[in-house]
Amino acid sequence: MRALSSLLLLAAAPLALAVKLEDFKTCDKAAFCRRGKAIAQRAGENPDWKSPYSVDPSSLAISSDQTSFTAAVKSSLYPEINFGLDVRVHKDGVVRVRMDEVNGKGKRYDEAASWALVAEPEISKDIRWTVGKKEVRATYGPKGNKVDVEIAFNPLVVTLSRNGRTEVALNSLGLMHMEHFRTKEEPQPTPEAVEGEESAQTVMEVPNPRSWFEGEEEDGYWEETWKSWTDSKPKGPQMLSMDISFPNHEHVYGIPQHATRLSLPTTSGEDSYYNEPYRLWNSDVFEYMADSTMSLYGSIPVMYAHSKESTVGIFNAIASDTFIDVAHPSAHSSYTHWISESGILDIFLLPGPKPADVFKQYTGLTGTQELPPHWSIAYHQCRWNYVSSDDVRTVQRRFDEENIPVDVFWLDIEYAEEHKYFIWDKKNFPDPVDMANDVSAVARKMVVIVDPHLKRVQSYPVYKEAQELDVLAKTKDGQSEYEGWCWSGSSAWVDFFNPASWEWWKGLFKTSQGSSDKCAWIESTTDVHIWNDMNEPAIFNGPEISMPRDNIHYGGWEHRDLHNLNGMLFSNQTSQAVRARTDPPMRPFVLTRSFFAGSQRFGAMWTGDNLGTWEHMAVGIKMVLSLNLAGFSFSGSDVGGFFGNPEPEMLVRWYHVGAFTPFFRAHAHIDTKRREPYLLDEPYKSIVRDILRLRYSMLPIWYTAFHESSVNGMPVVRPHFVVFPEDEAGFAIDDQYFVGSSGLLVKPVTEKGATEAQVYLADDQVYYDYFTSHAYRGAAKGRNVTVPAPLDRVPLLVRGGAVLPTRERPRRSSPLMRRDPFTLTVALDTAGAARGTLYLDDGESYGHAAGALVWREFTAARRGRATHVASADLAAAAAAHGQAPTANAGAGADVGVGTGAVVYDPQNAFADEVRAVRVEKLVVLGLERRPGTVTLGGAELEWEFVPGVASGAGKEGAAARLVVKNPVASIVGDWEIVIQ
Repeated sequence: MRALSSLLLLAAAPLALAVKLEDFKTCDKAAFCRRGKAIAQRAGENPDWKSPYSVDPSSLAISSDQTSFTAAVKSSLYPEINFGLDVRVHKDGVVRVRMDEVNGKGKRYDEAASWALVAEPEISKDIRWTVGKKEVRATYGPKGNKVDVEIAFNPLVVTLSRNGRTEVALNSLGLMHMEHFRTKEEPQPTPEAVEGEESAQTVMEVPNPRSWFEGEEEDGYWEETWKSWTDSKPKGPQMLSMDISFPNHEHVYGIPQHATRLSLPTTSGEDSYYNEPYRLWNSDVFEYMADSTMSLYGSIPVMYAHSKESTVGIFNAIASDTFIDVAHPSAHSSYTHWISESGILDIFLLPGPKPADVFKQYTGLTGTQELPPHWSIAYHQCRWNYVSSDDVRTVQRRFDEENIPVDVFWLDIEYAEEHKYFIWDKKNFPDPVDMANDVSAVARKMVVIVDPHLKRVQSYPVYKEAQELDVLAKTKDGQSEYEGWCWSGSSAWVDFFNPASWEWWKGLFKTSQGSSDKCAWIESTTDVHIWNDMNEPAIFNGPEISMPRDNIHYGGWEHRDLHNLNGMLFSNQTSQAVRARTDPPMRPFVLTRSFFAGSQRFGAMWTGDNLGTWEHMAVGIKMVLSLNLAGFSFSGSDVGGFFGNPEPEMLVRWYHVGAFTPFFRAHAHIDTKRREPYLLDEPYKSIVRDILRLRYSMLPIWYTAFHESSVNGMPVVRPHFVVFPEDEAGFAIDDQYFVGSSGLLVKPVTEKGATEAQVYLADDQVYYDYFTSHAYRGAAKGRNVTVPAPLDRVPLLVRGGAVLPTRERPRRSSPLMRRDPFTLTVALDTAGAARGTLYLDDGESYGHAAGALVWREFTAARRGRATHVASADLAAAAAAHGQAPTANAGAGADVGVGTGAVVYDPQNAFADEVRAVRVEKLVVLGLERRPGTVTLGGAELEWEFVPGVASGAGKEGAAARLVVKNPVASIVGDWEIVIQ
């Protein structure tokens, strides 16, 4: 959903489409950004430029255990101001660099990291700092992968190098500036006689000795007016500028959320692609552009730099408004300039050296993707709005009549009486509990929206309780309740930075009322989950459609300091509230629009109010890939576009995009035509039905990918450079990608009228068409192949060496598939081998954290003239090596596990429950020859063979295909099938 202006929308005026750029600031409209950009401009014009910041060597103190050091930092501009530097190396090699003003006139916001980090990082005990005359240095890592961290004294420069090659540098261009706290000085008037007047007041002009760095004039230090709003700045200027360079990396990725390419285009320098920096300022953007640097709904300040030699990253733990310039000063280098409104310097250097390493390092800090409920990775049906209980029941009935699978039905804001969340509009939803039970009767769920704005009327008990608890956001005086306008009209906002709000918020979601739960949602069920929208926060009559920056939150912090955290705190508390409804707790599903680093611990996100256009379909793929790199794998875009009425061809293609996106939801604006799949004419209806069935058949692959992400931080969907980090031709590819480690390579069609697609194959390997088993060949230096792409088929290839576990029996919802048998597709590589994994648990509880799971490895290997296909217990093997065989249980959970925390029992209760689940079909692609026998435990199996191209033949064409029928192999047990 989205707002135009409060009065227009509340009067139900027609929507005027297209983003209103004038509603949002650009760098030249924000004083702090102007100041930061001006520093960069002056530096570029001065060949003798040098940073004014330096380390005082006499102040340097190394900790008693030699693991970290602190030092005083001085600025030649303001010698009387003291700054403190703290540098330490974590156990995993991550380097944390912090700097803050010491004993100043105020305190900068320093709590962003405490919200983003999943735990306080463990400091390495193996680091030794050595002090030289001009620098302090630490070296660590094995031979061939030596990492050096150097802090040069004058000027202050922090450099991370590997094997003598600089990977990342802070302040190497001298743009660092931490504006210190100061006292506002009024101009001193001097009387001068003026002919014809008694006197005049003029300001004495005094040369500014710091103008070479800060400029001649104070620009927006103490107050700033933009349009009709005036932003008071009682703390004065707090801008933080930092240049971060990657001198040996051409491509940079990350800093979602922006509608742009995966490899970030330049914003400064000669012939830059954009003329405006990327912005991180969570914003409610109406119909965002499909190619822009403007801020959107969420902000994750993590950036990766990549070359064929290495991958490195940085996480900048800052939550205020931030602009980021990107440039490539040379063919193989990248430069970035980060300008933030407030906050301390708190940067984590992620040393890599491979993509998998930086993802593990980043998610080691902020947490891995929470393992979601299994049903939540299936198909979701939503629109603004299903208008009544009967409407919901009718939609469910129509899906069943047309044999179209669906797991979740959604309700937007109109379910709530006068948009008072938790209170049903009884005229249209007279029986909410019965409605939810009717949906759950066929193993489905519901999701309803709960936004953060509370209608300001005393008859609304939720607002009244929040007011009584004094947990509402305040105006700039720190005392008065802030009033803004949103869907509810005059509204207040819960301040989730206030701990007093947390238990109260949990109580609102309980489905039975206890003595302390006055507003428990008894007209709900535990099968109803939650959608958090408008949590940037979106405020129709606020500056940039949000909260004034000088509003006050708990602890006395201004909204400017923590704006980008706001949405995460809302979804965090909602996730914990939904989880707390049940005992023992069940996994919650919470969808959020606004997010920050660490939000992946609390649920899913979607890319907001996209348009039903081919351009938005295409850029949505790139945005989801970027979010996956930034740790937020459970992401997706509205299928069909939120706005508009896509033609059938576009809608079908969009369903293919959705079917290969981690979060798969169709959604539409209130003014659009109904576009549920069953309303489509033929052949489109049947095509979409088949697409949905394809997604459901592949749910074991998706769930396994989510499990893998929850364990090691790897993206659920992986762009090319992640899988092939040394293939330079693929570093900028962002229109095709892999699903987990499954070997599935998908290239959705996002162009009207296309009947074929060009797919890039990076390596000299065989790739099989998923639908036809046609074998394509890659090449050592990469090769493009043309793949048929009729409307009813998405270009989908299986890389040789993969084993795919699928469930091929159509069901109405995914829980009904729980005991269905499996099909295993073995796609042999050029050496005649393959490997794949399957992870299963009950899909709802946290039993997996106690070892109630099945985690299998399937392998194929050639031994002599025979091919052996085997199943083994991967969880047991992991436990034997001291690795936790389970996914994390999520932030705030009481059942989280770490490495070695669980003694895994292969005979666990869940494994016993599914022991009868079998493999009903085995398909082997690319065999060299027709088998003589196919046996399991010495017993001959029933099989069919179609001759064709062998995996190692170096040819293209229909692959040889062996189908083994009903091998009577348990999905849980160890077994081996011999093909000879």
